Amino acid sequence: MSNQRKGKDLLIGAIVGGVLGAATALLFAPKSGRELRSDIAEQAQAVSEKTVQIANTVSQKTQEVAKSVSTHTSELVGKAKDTASSVVENVRSWKESRKDDELTQELEETSEAAEDLVIIGNR
Repeated sequence: MSNQRKGKDLLIGAIVGGVLGAATALLFAPKSGRELRSDIAEQAQAVSEKTVQIANTVSQKTQEVAKSVSTHTSELVGKAKDTASSVVENVRSWKESRKDDELTQELEETSEAAEDLVIIGNR
């Protein structure tokens, strides 16, 4: 938003400065009415062309900034997705290893209980 404001301020300053400079030059120059009107028309045309040129430059810069921001945002979203996927995989892996540990412990306990039953049965 700051870049847009700077571009807008630049455009307004260029227009106002051009108009004031042209008006001052024309009004203080010793010319006839016809020459003065012609010079005013030429200066107005020059200011108009310069305004269009500045507006195009500001538009291009704004598009470049928007494109850059969009690219960076896409990169950040991709990184966030990758990180989230990694975290989910780590949690799932941890849960599965924990379940495996619990199953192993239960199997050991069951095996010990079975051995105890075999020992008791052999007496």
